[in-house]
Order: sequence, then C-alpha cells, then structure tokens
Amino acid sequence: MSTTLIFGGSGKVARHLTKLLSAEPGATVYSIIRNPAQEAELKELGASPIIQSVEDALVTEITATIEHTQPDAIVWSAGAGGGSAERTKAVDHEGAVKVFDAFAAATTGKPKRFVMVSAVDVRDRESKPTPDWYKPEDVKRSEAAWKAIGTYYKAKLAADKDLVSQNGKRGLDYTILRPGSLSTELGTGKVRAGKVGMQGEIPREDVAGAILACLRNKDTIGLAFDLLGPGEGDLTISEAIAKVGKNKEDTFEGYH
Repeated sequence: MSTTLIFGGSGKVARHLTKLLSAEPGATVYSIIRNPAQEAELKELGASPIIQSVEDALVTEITATIEHTQPDAIVWSAGAGGGSAERTKAVDHEGAVKVFDAFAAATTGKPKRFVMVSAVDVRDRESKPTPDWYKPEDVKRSEAAWKAIGTYYKAKLAADKDLVSQNGKRGLDYTILRPGSLSTELGTGKVRAGKVGMQGEIPREDVAGAILACLRNKDTIGLAFDLLGPGEGDLTISEAIAKVGKNKEDTFEGYH
C-alpha cells in the first residue's frame, strides 16, 4: 500500500503515472490540479483530485495539504506549459520551491521521498562547462533549445538548484528526473538513462514508468539524471534506473 501526492496531476505524464500507481493494490493517488473541470477525468484514472493552485497558495496551505494526505512520496510534474515568462517563473520555479519548503515543514511521520520531473540540459550555461559527454550534435541541439525556450530552462534551473543546494536544511529524499523532448507515442518500456546526450525523444508514458521506477529504487535518492527513449544499448526502464542508481550517475552535479 502506498500514498502518492502528484503536483500537476492534469498533465499527460502525470495522467500516465496516475494509471500506473492506481493499478497497484491498495494504492492511493492524490492529484493537485487548478481546474475543477478536470476532476471527473482524473477520478476515472484512479486519482483523488484536490483543487489547489501552487501559483497562488501559501507555503502553509500546501503544508496543510501534505499533512492531510500523508503521502509516502510526492511527485512534482507541474509547469506553466509555455505560458508567459512571469507565470513560468511563478510555477516552474517559485511554485516548486513552495512545495519543497512545504514538504520539509510537514509532519508526516514518513520518509520525505520526492521525485522532481525536470528536463534534459537544465544547467548553468554561462559559468559552467559543457557536459563532457555531449557530442557536437548535442551542443547544437542545446543551443537551439535554449534559444527557443530559455525562460523555461532558467526557471527549471533555479528550482533544481534550490532543491539540491538547500536540501541540507530540508532533508528531502529527492530524485531529479530529466527527460528529453516528450512525445505522445506509445511507451516502449525501454529507455536510455544517465549521461545520454540530447538526441531523440521519449514517450510520456515511459517517463511515467521511469518516475515509478525511481519511487521504487532508493539508490536514485540524491541523484539527477537524464532520460531519453530507446536507442543502441537501451535497457528496460527498471534496468536503466537501477544502473544509474548503482553507478551514482548524476548529470546535474558540477553543472549548476
């Protein structure tokens, strides 16, 4: 039996994750959403929706939600979805930090397991080197991506850096999952994880599978790593996550 609290529960990745989690015997899935019109759809997937805006809520209000639901784990899969720069900062950065602080403050009596869904190539490009495993085509793709959605990347970087650098005082058992470009294709059940570059996409269904694998694998605690769809030498999702955890492969350390 497990209880999971998902922030951004109406998103496509979160919906896939909800189906996976709710299929487990005795599992409870709470889903934080802003729009009441989405409640019926999420209930059909097996979630118990909670209406709350991380953009508008106070940390104390989010803490109250966490204490009410008593989750074994929290998943952050929320985002402004390409909105204005102000809203992207308010949700992807500031909203995430509110949840970090709220979870740290909450009295749950359980380990504070937290999985953060971020994005590949979230890094400090101004003062840190290019990742040494990047190939020329990865560098080219990175430049194009930052030019196109730099505001989004900066918000993600600020949130991820805060999660890592401030965890000494928060004490969250976090994992940061950094998927590449998302597709709506059916999941394959196979992925590349760790220092895999930027080439290719990944089905949202497989991102959800990877989140679940992280929740079930304590070796990923304290790590941030990249995730892409299958390619040469690809492994099943559980195998790929286990490999990253065993090797302590981190793609954020030294780049923020």
